[in-house]
Amino acid sequence: MAKTIKIRCNGLQKHENVVDLEKALKEKPIVTYRGAGTKPPEIPERLVLPCQKCGEGKVVISRAIIEENL
Repeated sequence: MAKTIKIRCNGLQKHENVVDLEKALKEKPIVTYRGAGTKPPEIPERLVLPCQKCGEGKVVISRAIIEENL
């Protein structure tokens, strides 16, 4: 079962967006760096998605929110 959360965008009207966390994590690329002792991050520091209802707002999901809801 997919884990979905409701989160508001940062636009003027603060639209409520329903985000499927598993799908969002698979679609967004995770940047990794090569070097001694570096490991690829399991969960990104934050995800920034476009608002589903307006063109101006962004939905920002922090690592803490992702860890809490997985």
